[in-house]
Amino acid sequence: MPRFFSQTARRRSTRPPSPGRRDRRQRGVALIIAVISITLLTVVATEFAYNTRVDLQLAANQRDEVRAYYMARSGMSLGRLLLRFQKQVDQTPLPNLGGLLQQLTGGAGAGGAGAGAQQPAQTLNIQLWKLARVDCHMLKGMVNSDTGEEGEGGKDDEPEPQDGKFSMEEGEGELAMGDQPLKRSFGGFEGCFLANISDEEEKLNVHRLSALATDALPTAARLMDLFGDKRFEFLFNRDDANRVRVTPQDVVLALKDWVDEDEVQSAINLADPVNPFAAGFSPEDSNYDRFDPRYEAKNARFDSLDELYRVHGVTDLFMAAFRDRLTVYPDVNSRPNVNTDDPMMMYMAILSVADPAHPDPRLQDPIFINELITRIRSARMFSFFGMSVADFVSVVESAGIPVNPAIKANAANNRLVGDKSQTFTIKSVGEAGSVQKTLTAVVKLDDSLGKLLYWREE
Repeated sequence: MPRFFSQTARRRSTRPPSPGRRDRRQRGVALIIAVISITLLTVVATEFAYNTRVDLQLAANQRDEVRAYYMARSGMSLGRLLLRFQKQVDQTPLPNLGGLLQQLTGGAGAGGAGAGAQQPAQTLNIQLWKLARVDCHMLKGMVNSDTGEEGEGGKDDEPEPQDGKFSMEEGEGELAMGDQPLKRSFGGFEGCFLANISDEEEKLNVHRLSALATDALPTAARLMDLFGDKRFEFLFNRDDANRVRVTPQDVVLALKDWVDEDEVQSAINLADPVNPFAAGFSPEDSNYDRFDPRYEAKNARFDSLDELYRVHGVTDLFMAAFRDRLTVYPDVNSRPNVNTDDPMMMYMAILSVADPAHPDPRLQDPIFINELITRIRSARMFSFFGMSVADFVSVVESAGIPVNPAIKANAANNRLVGDKSQTFTIKSVGEAGSVQKTLTAVVKLDDSLGKLLYWREE
């Protein structure tokens, strides 16, 4: 019996399944294959749509980046063109107004600085680059010309924004499906830019430390006054990241040793008008031997303002405090411009024209200095042709401050301060869509659009 039942079970197990049962199995496999296929197709389609959108956004960003770059280039070119006009204004001669100028300035005009001698300004001192705003709306006003297709209320006739923002509105210039492209007039563009111009010669030129004693001595004195101001004591009362503590005098000597031609440390003596920087005996590279890797002083001109970070005693806090008041781009013979808006640099200009042989103790009084700065700004506001060195000296002298006799004798060609500049920084920001590009250039005025001294793209 057991053998008979085992053979019967074996024959039943090898019997093929019925057709209905086979169909049910096939229908289940087909459903699984269909679900998997739909899932794979959905993933592929989603990935394809995502990649397409990413590629489209990348292309749009690349397009906006190109637009923003050339918007910034446009601002840079307009800034250089404005500086070209500035040079022409600086060379415009003034008529000899004689006593009329003295009457307009209350008897303390150009003639008051020369002990009764009449010394009117020879050329205009109007800072044109401060009066004009270089942005995209200025360019649109210059190149926009109505073509007849766009009347009032057209795209190019849109009013300027009143909130001070120079960026374009999001979505501007985009066309809806089926719309006809707008006909643009000459000079039409999308995006915007804003260019800011600053005067490099209103700052203290570090390179004058390596000039002749007539330029190095006053420059060192002004740097000592700037670094030694009470408001910046905290910079020199703590160790830096390298556990080094310096004094204002140490930083001035390090700056001088970086640009001079010798290889020994200098010593400073502001009481010596012939040789304020005497050569020492120790090597000037000893301050940099502690670094890994160690390096040497350059003994040449600075290439950019960021190179100051390599000088002994210059830290992030130092640059945050003095970056906007130091420069390395002008010529070594350039003079600080008295037409500055920075109260600290205006104070430096006052100290420059004051008589060092008869120091006035009121120059250490902040209240008196603020009143004198206010008086200088008022005189500049009512100066029709701009403030010259003679006008600046007259205001300082009217406050009772003894003035350097060398400046009074030759206000126009003295070696301490000036009233015109040749070196400017242009920072242009271009914007298109959500992309911004920033270009920074330092330009020295010449007979064309200016000589480039420094260029940076961000």
